[in-house]
Amino acid sequence: MKKGNKLKIIRVPIPTPTLLPHTTTNCYLLGNEHESILVDAGYDQPDTKIVLHRAMKENELALPKSIILTHSHPDHAPGVLQLVDWEPVVYCHRQEKQATIKAIAPWNQLSFLEDGDKISIAGEEIIIIHAPGHTAGQLNLYIPSKQILLAGDNIVAEGTSWIGLPDGDMSDYIQTLTRLKQLKLTKIGPGHGEWVENPYEHIDFVLGRRFHRENQIKSLLKDHGSLSVVHLTNLIYDKLPHPNVFEVAKRTTEAHLIKLIKEGFVAQVDTYYSLISTK
Repeated sequence: MKKGNKLKIIRVPIPTPTLLPHTTTNCYLLGNEHESILVDAGYDQPDTKIVLHRAMKENELALPKSIILTHSHPDHAPGVLQLVDWEPVVYCHRQEKQATIKAIAPWNQLSFLEDGDKISIAGEEIIIIHAPGHTAGQLNLYIPSKQILLAGDNIVAEGTSWIGLPDGDMSDYIQTLTRLKQLKLTKIGPGHGEWVENPYEHIDFVLGRRFHRENQIKSLLKDHGSLSVVHLTNLIYDKLPHPNVFEVAKRTTEAHLIKLIKEGFVAQVDTYYSLISTK
């Protein structure tokens, strides 16, 4: 294969007003000078198109004719509207259909990818993974020949991704991370931040953080008897810098509580939660 034909995987950080500590959203260009695809599209703002075109020129990549959206959140999907002159085919998971239609309106032409689907770019196979957790229809992309995973917001470079209502499910998230850990990985392309060069350690860190939060919730409920989600969140996250961050933390606490209720550890009465089992 000629050098110019080889698959390039380019991380393109797009400035976005996303959740701190991150200030950019990662889009990924995959391809060569003959064909390429775009994974995620950032915000609906002119910078999206400017930065992507600069990256294509610098890396000698063809104009993408397909855009794969890992999920529908406003820092990942609406940038499609800046790229309509590409006349792209826009893909998402079927479970993300309604949220994606809302996110990229008035664009309403969608195609769908499912778990296990395979696509070929620059002669390389890319495997689609349905990876729910952050959202129900989250898609991840795995490139076996490179042992690279593009993880959307299931993985972020700094800290952990928030998982909570209305889109997230903590039980699904834990199962997804456990599944992703079984892949052969050299690095992970996160939804935000730099390449993750220690993939297994990073996944273990995220799982450890989630299990630590669960144990905190159990311990606090055991000590206090019954608590609201707001009180729990205040006890878990002692110092939060901004009200918006508190809302994210509260939703993450709620997601943990929903998981613990399903597993039989916690009961809910009105707006209060109590521990009913420690086994």
